[in-house]
Amino acid sequence: MSESPTPKRSLRNLMKRLLRLVFIAYMLVIILLGFFQRRLLYHPRKAPDLSVARFPDINRMFPAASDVSIRCEDGVTIRGWLLQKHAVNPKTDPVQRPLVIFFHGNAGNREGRVGWYHIFARTGADVLAIDYHGYGDSEGEMTESALEADSAATWKYATEELGYKPGDIILAGNSLGGAAAVLTAAAHVQPDDTPAGLMAVASFSSMVDVAGNIYPWLPVKAILVDRYPSDTRIPLVKCPVVILHGDEDSLIDQQFGRRLFDAAPENSADGTPKQWISMTGVNHNNVSDDGQKFAVTALTALLEHWRK
Repeated sequence: MSESPTPKRSLRNLMKRLLRLVFIAYMLVIILLGFFQRRLLYHPRKAPDLSVARFPDINRMFPAASDVSIRCEDGVTIRGWLLQKHAVNPKTDPVQRPLVIFFHGNAGNREGRVGWYHIFARTGADVLAIDYHGYGDSEGEMTESALEADSAATWKYATEELGYKPGDIILAGNSLGGAAAVLTAAAHVQPDDTPAGLMAVASFSSMVDVAGNIYPWLPVKAILVDRYPSDTRIPLVKCPVVILHGDEDSLIDQQFGRRLFDAAPENSADGTPKQWISMTGVNHNNVSDDGQKFAVTALTALLEHWRK
């Protein structure tokens, strides 16, 4: 006769089976999250027609607003708006208002950034606002390499097609757009190719840091594809730097904005100290509203430096 299993042995067998099931479930979750990670990271809003003429509020702020199409090196065409108060050709006319290249966050499209356009208009800057691969009426699909192509093509368009001098351009980015702004500033560090300033708002040191904070139980470093290592790029930046972050940010903890700031050079190439602004009472998705006064202060300081 076979020996009947003891209660202890039965319990051990049950625990082993449960552990195997938990391990299998955990691995399945990792595989699924790894497979769908870009759907979790990017939330584009498609729109077949984003002609700026359709938006009277924007045209009141920028009467000379126009549509732009930009061809990226990968063959994809992205689209955006050139928002000018007065029609200016920087190739022939003196630039009275600097150009802000604005990179938006990971959701929506350029249509939903009216609050930001109001900030730029209020401070006396014109704007080149683009939609990334797969956002708005732009072609393609969004990835980190796509964003790199977008930022490079937008800078080239502003300096070559539009004719703005690098010293007349301020790079500004919110959230994911901060990574694009940092990337662009780090790619242009020669004396005759340095932008007038960099403003990163509610951004981060790296996507690895942010994702690891949101999903501490996942091996983020092993599975994350789009990593956005801004903290290793910003030390290369030569232009004046301003970093803003809300102290009530529930999506990207302020510590990651501070970590980005700490990684930036203490001073720009012309000796301007970097600036940190903690936006009191500001959460992640209300920066252009509740954080407007902080953004206006930061941008005004960059504009005053540009005018000198």
